[in-house]
Amino acid sequence: MQKSFIVRITSVLAVAVFLSSSMVSVFAFDGGQQAIDNKQAQIDQIINSAERHYVKGEEAYKGTQYDFARNEFDQAVDTIFIASIDVRSDDRLRIYYRQLVEKINRYQIDSLDQKGGGFSEQRYEPSPLDKLASLSETELDEVVATDIDVSDTKFNFQFSTAYPVLQFISYFTKGRGRATMAAGLQRSVQYRELAARIFKEEGVPTDIIWLAQVESSWNPYASSWAGAKGIWQFMPATGSRFGLARNYWVDDRSHPEKSTRAAAQYLKWLATRYKGDWSLALAAYNTGEGNVDAAIARSGSRDFWRLHSSGYMAQETRNYVPAILAVITIAKNPAKYGFQMPPAFSSKYGTQTIAKQTDLRPLAKKLNVSYSALLDLNPELQHGVTPPGKHIIRVPADLTPKPEKAAESEGEK
Repeated sequence: MQKSFIVRITSVLAVAVFLSSSMVSVFAFDGGQQAIDNKQAQIDQIINSAERHYVKGEEAYKGTQYDFARNEFDQAVDTIFIASIDVRSDDRLRIYYRQLVEKINRYQIDSLDQKGGGFSEQRYEPSPLDKLASLSETELDEVVATDIDVSDTKFNFQFSTAYPVLQFISYFTKGRGRATMAAGLQRSVQYRELAARIFKEEGVPTDIIWLAQVESSWNPYASSWAGAKGIWQFMPATGSRFGLARNYWVDDRSHPEKSTRAAAQYLKWLATRYKGDWSLALAAYNTGEGNVDAAIARSGSRDFWRLHSSGYMAQETRNYVPAILAVITIAKNPAKYGFQMPPAFSSKYGTQTIAKQTDLRPLAKKLNVSYSALLDLNPELQHGVTPPGKHIIRVPADLTPKPEKAAESEGEK
């Protein structure tokens, strides 16, 4: 009797423990599934909102309402940028974002052929790094680079040239990358002097300004599939580390001077971390210092080319560093590689303080300049409108009217 009672009690306890553990598992499963469902619902909301803006922009574009279309396209992309979910953390959101930017870019390119000038500036143009990152070893092996001699090129920082650098020189001079290289050289004219001055002030070798050619083709509006933005392709978190503000109204990653100084400071910090090894610093600029540190730990080497061949670095980073070194090599002696280097110029502008939130459209009309010209001087403004409160904007240097007076009569918000 006692034995039977003990057996029954033991059985009951066993069942209780089983049920208890099962319930914990069910609750854990339900909790985990609920979190997944909540995230997917949030992603649905983000995509639906972005798509509504895109459709409105498409309709406006077809009706030749280019400014309205540009604003809606910008808001479609911004919907994803300002979301709390990292675009890289979900395949569906990442794929949608990349497709969205590509669709908008097709309209931006088409707009350049319109009589009215279309958008005038290609906002949210895909980063050229996206294409470079996808180049496979097989594709690069098809590039013939045996006839390239770089022994006569002098640089203001130390690095060792390996065969992948020659491959990318060939890719940019004889292969599919030639048009990208030529376009980047042309686009560099507006920001080269600014970048060289700031890099020198921050103690970074001025040859490294050509990192911007690979990152964005010198375009302050360039955006990567991963959410990086601007000439120097800062991710939101890294930009924030170096003082770049980002909100609905302003994104300093597109501010030419602020982002350039942040890039120089970040590069200097990385070079210090890797004891002056600029190849490792460039690799870390692309993939993050954590990934470079992990590759060094796993390979047991601090030599970039050994890391390159070790397989411990992502293909994008394996392409990134030799591509930059190739671009620097070409930029140092463009005529040798069949390019013309257009002369650089510094944008002449003045600054004015806007007292209240102001739309640049009526302000541009009052100042007798085009809206696109005024916006292109202030590419950090997300919607062509200054943020609430006081804000400093850049205006063409030869303008005498004060923008704050124009704003009082023409469109404060």
